[in-house]
Amino acid sequence: MVSVSTPRHEAEMMCAPCEASEASAGARREEPIENNSRYDVVVCGAGAAGTTFARTFAETTAAVDGGENEAPPSRRALLVDRGGCAKTVERVERVTRRASVYGARAEALEEFRAAGVTTTTRAVVACDAEKKTVTLDDGVVVRYGALCVATGASPRCPLPETCDGDGVDVHEVRDVESAEALARRVSESARASSSSSTRRIALAGNGGIALELVDALCGRGMALDGLESCELVWLVKHASVGDAFFDVDVADFLARALELRRRRDDGDVREEMIDWFAIARSSSSTTTARAAKGGKRRKVGAAAGPDWISTFRAEAKGANGTGRRRMRLRVVKNVEIRDAIKTPEGTNALTLTDGETIEVDAVVAAAGVEPRCEWLDEKDAPRSPIDGGVLVDECMRVVGRRNDSIFAVGDACSMEKRASAAAAPWFQMRLWSQAAQTGAFAAKVAAGACDGEALGFNFELFTHCTTFFGLKVILLGLYNAQKLESEPASDIVTYQRETLSENPEECQYVRVLLLRGRMMGAVLVGETDLEETFENLILDGVDLSRFGPHLIDPDVDLEDYFD
Repeated sequence: MVSVSTPRHEAEMMCAPCEASEASAGARREEPIENNSRYDVVVCGAGAAGTTFARTFAETTAAVDGGENEAPPSRRALLVDRGGCAKTVERVERVTRRASVYGARAEALEEFRAAGVTTTTRAVVACDAEKKTVTLDDGVVVRYGALCVATGASPRCPLPETCDGDGVDVHEVRDVESAEALARRVSESARASSSSSTRRIALAGNGGIALELVDALCGRGMALDGLESCELVWLVKHASVGDAFFDVDVADFLARALELRRRRDDGDVREEMIDWFAIARSSSSTTTARAAKGGKRRKVGAAAGPDWISTFRAEAKGANGTGRRRMRLRVVKNVEIRDAIKTPEGTNALTLTDGETIEVDAVVAAAGVEPRCEWLDEKDAPRSPIDGGVLVDECMRVVGRRNDSIFAVGDACSMEKRASAAAAPWFQMRLWSQAAQTGAFAAKVAAGACDGEALGFNFELFTHCTTFFGLKVILLGLYNAQKLESEPASDIVTYQRETLSENPEECQYVRVLLLRGRMMGAVLVGETDLEETFENLILDGVDLSRFGPHLIDPDVDLEDYFD
């Protein structure tokens, strides 16, 4: 099993807010957790889901208990996270009634004490669900009334399990520290001489992180001298880029929009136009694929957040950079890494599934994540056979015999029960917005203030707002025919239009999906101003058959018509 690890000095680094808090604390020390102490809830993990659960539970129980400044002993909460840095999701902008843009704020774990939450920088290593206890890595046993599993997920290693991979430089982007480490590695590659470096980095993955990294390095560029002499080799195992989010039509539009942007922006780059859909053929802070055979995964902190790319760009920016520079980009489709070795010269030789071998300075792992809850017995918390997450019911409680005392939220859980509801155009995707929502909802349930109806929470319509290649992207409902596999193809109709312009404000892509005349999903790229109208049409279930392709006609004012 290939694992991803980090040198000790890197794993112990703190993000800026947490480091500042640690420095200002002076001689203050963390309050010890007494052995056999009891908490009403123990929250494992201080990412978006865990912090939201802890804060919401504290606020809800305080209100239920009469608004007292300090919750009684039976209502105490303990937040456990080895990294010591918490991530809180904040709404940056409300786009529609149910769709918002989110950002992340890092803060020291101890800041949660003000909300009445006890915190500790430990890790949970074992759980006795029958006795309702967890064991921390210092041997302390803690009793709980309810346990919230919010340990998130770990990046998938892009090297196959059969690959030894000893010493291969693999960088993940999962928390603030790993984003900064990757930025430093890119800077080193840009500044290195050609005799000591290939000046080439491989990117293995095809999801949101991969898209954002390509945009940062090859689209917008950075003020980093030497970057233009480096090459990013994007290894995509699918037939199109961005497969985790889009189909080939949307991916093609975004690819062409990025190329227009590269040609339009002023800069010092002089490279030829990229053919994204041709299979390309061509012949000091690191993360090693395996510190030693059978090595352990490094301890990771809270995830970097939806705005991680800002951290990356700030860390990678050259002190004497002049103007924006961009890496050359080569896309290789329908391939994965078959083998990887460390060469005597110190580079990394990757053998691809199509037989090609390339040498790179480092490999960036952006191939998705795997739920991280190995310390929890599957008998007490059954796993999904699809994605390995902890299976939960409509109230975020684990299925099976521990349903009364264990919750799972965020990336650690699998919401197959709720997502299977055929009537709701909602499905689970491991996003920060969903992590925060599941944490808040589960906390309300644990506090006795909410039930399976989930009033006040949006489980009725999937929404996601983000930015790819400088363009606003809004995804609504079953935009890519999710959950519609069993429907007759003749009952599903899609309409799409696009406008591609060198003026980014004029670039638009609109696609709607209808099932028997009722809108089920939509993809909106650019400033379309259609998101609120389409959201309402999806939720209202209006028969739109008579409109046909006029639904996406820019000259038809749908908002006025339906108002």
